[in-house]
Amino acid sequence: MSPIAHTGIGLLGWELASSRKNIKTFLLFLFVANLADMDFLLYLIFRTRRFYIHQYFTHNIFFVVIVASLLSLLLKTRRDRLGLILVGLFHLVQDIIVFDPVRPVGIQLFYPLSSKLINIGFFPHLHRGGLRAMVSAENAEVLLLEALIFVVPVLIFFGKRLGQDFRRRDFWTI
Repeated sequence: MSPIAHTGIGLLGWELASSRKNIKTFLLFLFVANLADMDFLLYLIFRTRRFYIHQYFTHNIFFVVIVASLLSLLLKTRRDRLGLILVGLFHLVQDIIVFDPVRPVGIQLFYPLSSKLINIGFFPHLHRGGLRAMVSAENAEVLLLEALIFVVPVLIFFGKRLGQDFRRRDFWTI
């Protein structure tokens, strides 16, 4: 899934679980929602396949729980911390349900204990490759579908509260 879908889950988690509605917790929830996709950053930084294997090192329960737990120490309440970890884990659920044509297909959910790949694969995927594939009509449809399923409902149900949160002066202080 794209950052649009993952960010929608981060926004939902922040709205439901965070006891402190400020920019710090908001950004932290969005970061953890997209955390497992840091494998793309490894490739962009090092520009070698040796440091990037699609959905491998960062797409497993242990990585997500450990890193999200460490980041959750920045939060004050148990509810905030648990919400942050759940947002990170939901990233894995989202990636399991995407039809993934890039090998290896699926994620090693229990890596390093198991190398079994898990993929249910019914949600459409984004086409990767050159610029033409990235800006294709098919990708626009997938991004729109992700927004309709993972972002729009959050805005419908919590839009008023989100607007109130963002307009508060103390929201913008750390």
